[in-house]
Amino acid sequence: MKRIHLIIAALVVTGFMLQAGQAKAQTSLSKKEQEKKLLKQKELTKEQEKKYQEAMDLYRDLYRVRERDRDFFVTPPPPPVFWGVGTSDKSFNLSLRKNFSGESTSKKTSFTVDDDQKKLRFSVKGSCLEGSILVNFILPSGKSFSEIEIDSSADIEWSQSLIIEDRSIYKGQWKVEVKAREAKGMYSVSISSY
Repeated sequence: MKRIHLIIAALVVTGFMLQAGQAKAQTSLSKKEQEKKLLKQKELTKEQEKKYQEAMDLYRDLYRVRERDRDFFVTPPPPPVFWGVGTSDKSFNLSLRKNFSGESTSKKTSFTVDDDQKKLRFSVKGSCLEGSILVNFILPSGKSFSEIEIDSSADIEWSQSLIIEDRSIYKGQWKVEVKAREAKGMYSVSISSY
């Protein structure tokens, strides 16, 4: 009988020891979990700080470009019109401009060259730190007239003038397409007809 009491006492003591061990393990696990949580919070804070720093760097880069080129994107006035020298009573000036901060987007618009208009002038200016901006002028027939790509390799300043001499290919509705692909930069397009 003494043996049974000793065995029961041993089992009871072992049970208490197991419970104490489990409690200690839970305490140490919770400490480890707490440490993991703290580390995760620190990592999140570092990641947020990194994202904030990247955003500020991008802002500073774009601001520097704007400061450097602030007069670069002023749309030039339309060319002078000399009455009586083969010009039209009708004239128009279309200007498009936009600053991008990493977007991918596209814009389509159109303009019409009338029968009595004799001259057409295009200009494109732009600068891109990353990505690209594509400007495409499309003839009334649907064929591409000129395609200008602005990317990080160089700032662009392009212009072209046409004298329209009874060429039906230039008269009618033209289209202008602007496509930005993850662009960080700016562009300006000006079209004049007279």
